[in-house]
Amino acid sequence: MDESLAKELFQKYKDGTLTEQEMALLESWYTSHAKSSTVTITTNEMEQHLDQVWESLPVHKDKTASYSSPVKPLFKWVAVAASIAILATIGVNIFIRQKNTPKIETVAMVQDAAPGDNRAKLTLSNGTSIMLHEAGNGKLAQQGQTAVIKTKQGEIVYEFDMQEVDSRTKKITYNTISTPKAGQYQVKLPDGTRVWLNSASSIHFPTVFPTTERIVEIAGEAYFEVAKVTRDSKRVPFKVKAGNQVVEVLGTRFNVNSYADEAIIQTTLVEGSIKLELAGKENQGVLLRPGEQALLARDMKKSTGIAAGMFEVKQVDTKTVIAWKEGYFRFNNVGLPELMRQLSRWYDMEVVYEGPVKEYEFVGQIERNTKLSKVLQILELGDVHFRIDNKKIVVTNQPSDLNPNQPIMDK
Repeated sequence: MDESLAKELFQKYKDGTLTEQEMALLESWYTSHAKSSTVTITTNEMEQHLDQVWESLPVHKDKTASYSSPVKPLFKWVAVAASIAILATIGVNIFIRQKNTPKIETVAMVQDAAPGDNRAKLTLSNGTSIMLHEAGNGKLAQQGQTAVIKTKQGEIVYEFDMQEVDSRTKKITYNTISTPKAGQYQVKLPDGTRVWLNSASSIHFPTVFPTTERIVEIAGEAYFEVAKVTRDSKRVPFKVKAGNQVVEVLGTRFNVNSYADEAIIQTTLVEGSIKLELAGKENQGVLLRPGEQALLARDMKKSTGIAAGMFEVKQVDTKTVIAWKEGYFRFNNVGLPELMRQLSRWYDMEVVYEGPVKEYEFVGQIERNTKLSKVLQILELGDVHFRIDNKKIVVTNQPSDLNPNQPIMDK
């Protein structure tokens, strides 16, 4: 595609008249410049120019464009340990040279996977299971003084029922809410704390919290908005157990990512303050401020770059961390394996690697209600390629030789 056509497509983008097919063509043209460039620069030069170019693109935050798409283009591809070419600005000032215009292909797939939705299973203290996405609205169960209610918004709420108070009942009972792959859910705990569960996650909690402290246990990923509870003018602590760490809270908003297939437990503070400790080592903890993230190696025997039994704290963009709660995948220099694990959980797909694949870092944003095929089409603008084989995403470095209108067939 020549530069005159590229300028025309950019103008249509700003005018809000760009079609989906033209958008894919523009994305491919932009990425082809980066891949075919013969101009290399130093790391410092790249960092200086990349910010200018990124801000100048019409797709950045949609500052001037009215075009609406479920996929924010992942224009910023970075090959690890490779020299990076200066990218082009809006088709006006071209900083890179191109030897040949590569063939542009549009990927289509016979098989596809729908995005996840609100679904979860509630396991009561007596072992009874309720599929929450199949249950009707209203009262689902009564457990001692606590009623389990499903609201019209699909949230599960635990309410203290004064009519069911029995002073003889002092035994603490527990419930578990778990989401499958391709599922997410919201719950309001008995103390008023709100919890968002990501896919393949669970939370275990009492139906009535004791008066001295509130303790829950999670697996997977969860976002908390902790309610402030006081007794005798003192705040009742709230604790979250995740793997071998304990998060102690007084009243705050934070996110915990503790998936078993991730080597590191990530705890991110959005608002308030929290203290992190190792289970059984209450005197060896760290305090987090808003905007900080604590990293803890899940398996001390594996090499993660983090000292065993120690917390590593760093500053992060909290909006990126909790984007899943707002309905987005948001990648900020995310490696391919981590990205694929996120897709695997949300689309309930197994990921298989076919041969060695180059290391990449991805930057961009995609709505979580986007079909898998569209997500993979955007990712294929780099040198990584995919095919869908039943319930598997096959990752390969072999591009397809098919024409633009021919679907990728499974081998």
